[in-house]
Amino acid sequence: MTIKRFVLAAATALTTALSAHAGIVTVSNNTPVTVCDLCTVTSTITYGSHLLLDDVNVSLFDLRHTWDSDLLIQLISPTGTLVTLSNRRGNSGENFINTVFDDEATVAVAGARAPFTGSYRPDARLSALDGQDAFGTWTLRVSDVTAFDNGRLNSWGLTFSGLSQDNQNVPEPASLALVGIALAGVGLARRRKV
Repeated sequence: MTIKRFVLAAATALTTALSAHAGIVTVSNNTPVTVCDLCTVTSTITYGSHLLLDDVNVSLFDLRHTWDSDLLIQLISPTGTLVTLSNRRGNSGENFINTVFDDEATVAVAGARAPFTGSYRPDARLSALDGQDAFGTWTLRVSDVTAFDNGRLNSWGLTFSGLSQDNQNVPEPASLALVGIALAGVGLARRRKV
């Protein structure tokens, strides 16, 4: 392998490492939470890595409620951006079971009926979160806004996709300089042998 090909291969590998996207699923560890009648409850997920987001999906694995159209369901990012997932949808139907809110879904939650199972476009675009750092505490807020019914949030999660911003994945300039010096040394050593 010539030094030119070796440097090209190293540069390609470094570019690939820097642009790699992560598909990360994280699940709340502070559920279940009772969704009381005429009240607002929250559940959180704390994500400990820096990730520049290009897609976020929200999964309600198990949200039981006897009248879904009582519910206002919202996601709040660590920076305070609020996205309404479902604003009183589902009429008199019950439950969100294995429900995924995804901007790319073919069916809008506004046009669907409960029980909600499958993928739905949320009432507001999750793309409002694109470009934010995933690091920090994410909050799912569930409000029961009409009397006579209650429920329980048993489990939910987030799926993140984006560019890693952690130091171990993004080499600092000094590391890149060392790689360059090493490549130059390999090239010189190879040239002397030839």
